[in-house]
Amino acid sequence: MPDGPPSASAAEESRERTEIWREGITMALYVSLSQLAVMTALPSAEASTDSKLAVTVALTSVGLVLAHQVAFRMSSRLVSQGSSLEPLAPRLLKAQLLGGAAVTLLAVLPIVLFGSGAYVWSIGLLLLFVMVVGYLVARSAHRSRLRSLVYVGVVAVAVIGVLAVKALVSH
Repeated sequence: MPDGPPSASAAEESRERTEIWREGITMALYVSLSQLAVMTALPSAEASTDSKLAVTVALTSVGLVLAHQVAFRMSSRLVSQGSSLEPLAPRLLKAQLLGGAAVTLLAVLPIVLFGSGAYVWSIGLLLLFVMVVGYLVARSAHRSRLRSLVYVGVVAVAVIGVLAVKALVSH
C-alpha cells in the first residue's frame, strides 16, 4: 500500500460520503425541528384518537420530506448544467429520505405503540435526537464533555424558545 497522499478518486469518494451523510443528518434535523414546532402547535393530543394522531404526525413528516425533495430537485437542476440531476443527486435524495424516515419513525412509533398519551414522549424523543446531534457536534469540534454539555444546553434553550414562540403564535 503506497504511503503517499490519497488519490484524487479516493478524496472525491470521501467528499461524496461526507455530503451524503450531511444531507441525511440535515434532513433528520430539519424534520425533527419542524415536527417539534408542528407538534407543539397542535390542539390537545388527548382529544384525538390514537390512529388519527399517529397519521397526522406521520403525514406531517412525510409532507416535509417530500417538499424538501421537490425543492432539492428544482435547485439542483437550476444550478447544474442542463436539466438533469448531477450523478451524486440520487444518492443525496436517498440520504434525505432515510434521514426523514428515521425521524418520522421516532415521532410516530411511541404513539402507535402506547396511544395518544405517548405524544409527549414523541416530542421528547425528537428533542433528545436534536440534543444528541448537538452533543456530537460539540465533541467533533474537540470540546470537553462539559463544554459539549453546555453547548447542548444552549441548543436546548434555543429550540425550546422557538417552540414557545410557535406555541404562543398558534393559540
